[in-house]
Amino acid sequence: MSSAHCNAGVNVSFFRTLAKAYEEFAEVVWSEPKLYWSRSDLETFDEIIFGFAPPTSMAANYLYGAINVLNLMYESPKLKLVVDSPQIWQYRNSIKAFNRDPDQIFGSFYMNRRNYNEAKNGKSRSYSESLAEKFSSIQWPKTFAPKLPWSDDAAVKRKLPFISEDSIIPLNLDSFLITKDTPKIGRSDQWAVDNHKSQWVSTTSASLRFPLVSVKPNNKPKDSDVHEKIQSSMGLLVAPQDRNVETWWSYRYIQGLNTVTPIATYWQESRYLSEHWGILAYQLEDMQPYERQHLAFQQMKTYEAAIPTKDSSLKTLQNLVIDFQSRGR
Repeated sequence: MSSAHCNAGVNVSFFRTLAKAYEEFAEVVWSEPKLYWSRSDLETFDEIIFGFAPPTSMAANYLYGAINVLNLMYESPKLKLVVDSPQIWQYRNSIKAFNRDPDQIFGSFYMNRRNYNEAKNGKSRSYSESLAEKFSSIQWPKTFAPKLPWSDDAAVKRKLPFISEDSIIPLNLDSFLITKDTPKIGRSDQWAVDNHKSQWVSTTSASLRFPLVSVKPNNKPKDSDVHEKIQSSMGLLVAPQDRNVETWWSYRYIQGLNTVTPIATYWQESRYLSEHWGILAYQLEDMQPYERQHLAFQQMKTYEAAIPTKDSSLKTLQNLVIDFQSRGR
């Protein structure tokens, strides 16, 4: 539904990593969803991997074409949704609001969305009503969701209460992203922070001495700039989701690992991976630089050991594709 779901882009996301994995054994065609597509147009594809954003959010700038695709293919085994919004808690309220009043997405507040006028004056209103009915009465399509190594499948499903549990497919593809890098020396005594507006960050920072530096100078930072900011900092703070959702997959975890930067996050969950992931931020500040580097190495070691290899991830994905296709026959 968002622009990040319609092109390969530069910045990393779970959706783009999933596309990268598919490219290992299939041809991937990127496209924005079209208002004029028919069922026969969509049936020409073996699978339709659909990035699903909260429908009432401003990020869903391709919503009207998306509604057409979802309405046409909702019950097709070819359709697979992907939930990868950076704020997963937004989905539940957004979907409830859409189901309650699907016509609201045609209000003037959304007039800058792609194809707004055409959708408002065309058949999209009836499509949105039909889709809202399907959301409420028919089991969700199979849906990929990112999985952190300290979370089991049940934990992932618990964080997505708006989707039928049987429809959720937790998946970890981090082996496609992890690289080996040389630790940077001479780091600044500062924290790299992804979400500096988080309540968790605010509470955590009360016990810290070192300043917090946002890795995002604007709303659309480049991953390369974020990499440099993390690499020059003594530690990385990765906040849990708002609204008590706890931890959710973020490429910032991978960037911290790849730059050999020790990570402090929501230890109440991450500690289940290893003691190295249960470290508190203030404890990191009390360490010597060589101790922090050792911790970062241990975090990478235990993280890698807990995730599937690239070959294993590909095999899992291929088996899922074969299973889906056999059910569709």
